[in-house]
Amino acid sequence: MSQHTVLAISPNLDQLRRIVDGLQRTGATVDAIRSTDAITSERIGHRYVFVDIGEVSETERLRDLEVILERTSEHTHIAIITDNAPLQEFTRLLQDVRVNHIISREEIEQGVFVTAQKLLSGDIFGIERYVPEGTPVHYCRLNDFQGRGEAIDTVLDFAKESKIRGRLREGIGKVCEELLMNALYDAPVDESGVQIFAEVEPHDRVATCSPRPVSIRYAATETQFAIAVRDRYGRLAKNTIIAYINKCQTSGNQIDRKTYGAGLGLYIVANAVASYVVNVAYDIATEVICTFDRKSRTPLRLVGVFIHPGGAEMLKQGPTPGAGPK
Repeated sequence: MSQHTVLAISPNLDQLRRIVDGLQRTGATVDAIRSTDAITSERIGHRYVFVDIGEVSETERLRDLEVILERTSEHTHIAIITDNAPLQEFTRLLQDVRVNHIISREEIEQGVFVTAQKLLSGDIFGIERYVPEGTPVHYCRLNDFQGRGEAIDTVLDFAKESKIRGRLREGIGKVCEELLMNALYDAPVDESGVQIFAEVEPHDRVATCSPRPVSIRYAATETQFAIAVRDRYGRLAKNTIIAYINKCQTSGNQIDRKTYGAGLGLYIVANAVASYVVNVAYDIATEVICTFDRKSRTPLRLVGVFIHPGGAEMLKQGPTPGAGPK
């Protein structure tokens, strides 16, 4: 079976057609079924599986996922389509190494298409996939705290010119602050993979420069605002993201930046955006892409963690020394 033959599963015929349409736009061949009961072989040979669990009961949902997980290898890529859910539900679904993508049913057409396109092509970087073709994308480059402030001001000035409402601009500014701080001071590692600034107090970091430049890209459309922050290290692992967010979720009011560092930043970002996508090429770059809806605050509806195949095994090792949740 070709690795570009994708398995689509949904008990809802209309939703199944929408998933298939999104997959076929990539040029993939699609096998479509309405239940895991239709899977007769011991092993699922498809490398890519898109499964809709939005309308079934929790018992059926767990059963279907268990069937898929039992019959797929650790190299299978599973994308889950579901109803809007709390962040805690998203992180629970992402626990398995094969589940790296969650798509809200509100985002099904474009979410399935973009996710599949990136998985099938291996071309994972770029904010352009998340905005309409031809949308102007703007760019800033920086390597220190002063540059971070100037970049945020530039993004917010552009947001104001684009008639983004004030409250949303506040959210965009906060997310920019967190992502740029993480890229400047939490991402850098030495040759041994140890964080360069791990032992440097946060207030002392502002006087230092990141060894490698950080970039931020941003764009506005009629319906959304998008930003992408990229470092030049490529060490952010999915289990690190989940560990940070879960720890913040279970800590109540005892969360502070001094204690949680990058973890608090990732938690704040995940709670503020409509889409949260992480692209990683090990030892080369990490890119975090976030989108915001212009009209109203909506729940997180698209999550994706894309790992370039060349560094997948290295990233499975998890946080590097000094990089884990404190």
